[in-house]
Amino acid sequence: MATASCPDLSQIRIGFVGVGNMAQAIIDGWMKGDVIKPGQLMASAPSDRNLKIVKEKGIQTTHNNCEVVRSCDVVILACKPYHIAQVSEEIRSEVTGSKLVLSLLAAVTIPKLEAGLPSGTRVLRAMPNVASAVQEGCTMLVRGSNVTEVDVTLTKALFSPIGLVEEGTDALCNVGGAYGGAIAYMAIVLESMSDGAVKMGMQRHMATRMAAQIMMGTGKMQLETGLHPGQIKDSVCSPNGTTIRGVHAMEQGGVRGALMEAMEVSVKRAEEIS
Repeated sequence: MATASCPDLSQIRIGFVGVGNMAQAIIDGWMKGDVIKPGQLMASAPSDRNLKIVKEKGIQTTHNNCEVVRSCDVVILACKPYHIAQVSEEIRSEVTGSKLVLSLLAAVTIPKLEAGLPSGTRVLRAMPNVASAVQEGCTMLVRGSNVTEVDVTLTKALFSPIGLVEEGTDALCNVGGAYGGAIAYMAIVLESMSDGAVKMGMQRHMATRMAAQIMMGTGKMQLETGLHPGQIKDSVCSPNGTTIRGVHAMEQGGVRGALMEAMEVSVKRAEEIS
């Protein structure tokens, strides 16, 4: 199948309905990479707190969600998930066939999104994370029943410059969404490594920077080589060496099981509120 050509991103107007931390991370990533210009963006929110932040970046703001939908080609739903029914009812009269709707909302499924909008609305779910702000995000895309290949190509063109993009199913989206929260788990691991180095005499700023570089380097090594994480671990574990002793201490502390459990309970919680 031929790949659909992507529309010129410089000609697209994008609106955010809600502009909290995740929306701001996407905007920062786009601006960092000169993917989308501030003048192409518009954002709405009920209060001035977040609007003030993005307005200072040169983005047009409003308190009127319908104004965003009317003015933009791509509408990104970034409100709180529990507000989606209210927001959908508010904007549905403005969602015409020319609009592409992207949802960033955790635990809000494609059928639920489509049910709240006019029949035939082109909807995709995009589950990114806040590392998108530094162009190292991780986004799972899920197609709605009415999207075209051009819609998918466009969405990938928007998210690929700010990180890894994978396409999945609605059934897996809660798992993909757990990777958004997994930044918190990685931050705990990073902080713990830094604490350990400080305990052994290293200055905090050096300990944290080195721990962060180790995490980034390990991830890049896996992505570029395709090696199984276990192979990477084994490659630095010499018999009776220092690293295998550290690995043993981690296994005794239950690090592996704790991370697996964190992913599981996060997904289950998303399923509960879906």
